[in-house]
Amino acid sequence: MPNFVIEYSASLNQQISEDKLMDSVFAGAKNSGHFPPEAIKLRTEKRSGFRLHGKQKDFLHVSAHILSGRTDEQKSEISNAVLAQLKELALNSVFVSVEVVDIHRASFVDFEYE
Repeated sequence: MPNFVIEYSASLNQQISEDKLMDSVFAGAKNSGHFPPEAIKLRTEKRSGFRLHGKQKDFLHVSAHILSGRTDEQKSEISNAVLAQLKELALNSVFVSVEVVDIHRASFVDFEYE
């Protein structure tokens, strides 16, 4: 069930491909030990318009949308596992962040076409 949304600056594609970003986030999510690999879903959102007020040229932000009910410690394990994988990419001049977002369990519905 977890949905990982990878939001990043369009110019980051000069350093890394979308596939490599998704591979890295997938590995972090899997390594967290909180999700079976077949349940992990990923998508990217490339942003051409953004402002950073620090020294970084680019940004990379991952939002892990998970069903509510996990402890703060578990959420921290998830975000730190993803961040550890992203740090291995050795990107230049990029602000990197990861957050875990609770999905309201009672109102979440989904459907899969076969």
